[in-house]
Amino acid sequence: MKVMCKYLKLMLLAGFMLGSMVLNAQEAKLVRAQALYNEKKPDIARLCIDSVVTHPETAKRYEAWTIRGFVYYEIYKRNDKNVLESSLRDTIISSIKRSNQLKPDADYKSQNDKILSTISVHYRSIARSYLFEQSNYELSLKAYNKFRELFLLADSVANIKERDIEYNLAVGSHFSDKFNLDKSNVKAFEIAKVTLMKALEMNPTDTSANMNMGVMYLNQATSLIEKIDAGEASIKDVDIIQDDAAKLAKQAEQFFLKVYNQNNKNRKAVLALYYVYRVLLDEAKILAFEQKCKELKIQVMDESSNPKK
Repeated sequence: MKVMCKYLKLMLLAGFMLGSMVLNAQEAKLVRAQALYNEKKPDIARLCIDSVVTHPETAKRYEAWTIRGFVYYEIYKRNDKNVLESSLRDTIISSIKRSNQLKPDADYKSQNDKILSTISVHYRSIARSYLFEQSNYELSLKAYNKFRELFLLADSVANIKERDIEYNLAVGSHFSDKFNLDKSNVKAFEIAKVTLMKALEMNPTDTSANMNMGVMYLNQATSLIEKIDAGEASIKDVDIIQDDAAKLAKQAEQFFLKVYNQNNKNRKAVLALYYVYRVLLDEAKILAFEQKCKELKIQVMDESSNPKK
């Protein structure tokens, strides 16, 4: 991150303006820390700058805290960029926050924002890694919330809504896929449901979220019907299972209809609704959506099935 070189020049110029005045020991360390940073010697610079920010004479210099953040960043980026818990990263963030509290000038504030933005991207990458590589929602969410905090610190007027929708859709889609493959995975269903509903709170007409929610409910409904068809249900339980399947199908219907009402030629929504009405034994709508499938050249299977996402 080559963003600090000009500060050394600014500080040296300030020194020249002092004429014959001599920098005190801590100010000299501040200049030294910045010089070492520019010379790509962050480990030595770290010793200088840590002394500077703890000394009463320089502890309230926003320049010192910004430089500390950048010095630590050079050390942090070696091994900690993809680590969720990093004391080096914590030091960078706390240093930049302290610099901002001390009301830096426009140049320093800009550099503070840049480093916060850069680190926020690292957190976002970590969130994706925990989600897609480990299916660990708890740690993924922790990393995402860190991203969110720094993203807004770097730009308080930024629109975070689109990123929130994107993240919740990614989580919801990932865990709905896992649930659809293994309907005993209740945890996957709950995570998918919570995150997809968050996405729908922010954008009620989102096609992906509505389809994912609908498919999960429809899959549960058809699984119950398949249980009856396979003779796995006792006669006394058939009516109860059919009622449960109908309730799940009605849950699915509301989500598919949101998509269908926006675009009545959406092939996935049309096919999904056809299967919903088969579960509900609604003959009129079965025929109507069977005809729509023919018009859109959608292949309909005789057996109960679910639309692929």
